[in-house]
Amino acid sequence: MGELEPVFPLKAVMFQIVFLLVAIALEGMVLRQQLRLGYKQSIRYAAAVNLLAVVVGWLAFLAIEPLFEPRLQAQVISYVLFDNLINNTLKPQMGWIILVMGLVAFFMTLILKLKGLELMMRAANEWNLPSKPKNLTRKERYSRSRTGTTLYKEAASQFAIAVLQANALSFSAILLLLILRSYVLRGVA
Repeated sequence: MGELEPVFPLKAVMFQIVFLLVAIALEGMVLRQQLRLGYKQSIRYAAAVNLLAVVVGWLAFLAIEPLFEPRLQAQVISYVLFDNLINNTLKPQMGWIILVMGLVAFFMTLILKLKGLELMMRAANEWNLPSKPKNLTRKERYSRSRTGTTLYKEAASQFAIAVLQANALSFSAILLLLILRSYVLRGVA
């Protein structure tokens, strides 16, 4: 073949499946406890939002990866496919780059999961947040502004906190698995 042979990243795919299973289990547990969903419902919602996040994440990665400078491209491809970094001038900064990319991924995934879960729950007629009141009198608006909370705000914040906790738990578990994987691979090599 030529210089660019096709490579199927079997190890990366297998770890992605393991990470998905861990995230679905942990997020399903949090959603069940925090949102008072049933076992099947919470696992279905967790599986759906995680699959959505993975598909959108990989599509976004594949769309922006060609825009990286060649040194960064080589580092990313080497890390994703072979679990190591290439010795080039960018290697000392890769820790910071990975940290920033991880934080961006966390918050983008959180937003995607919040909106995805809301849309799925609305489609299944299980969205139990009270609707926002439309036409309030001046006295009602004043009363609400004094207390600072409404039923809608309180329910929406509980929903957002539940999704945030689920996302944080799954990201923490995946980070722990990545750290363990790097130590195990380092010990084997």
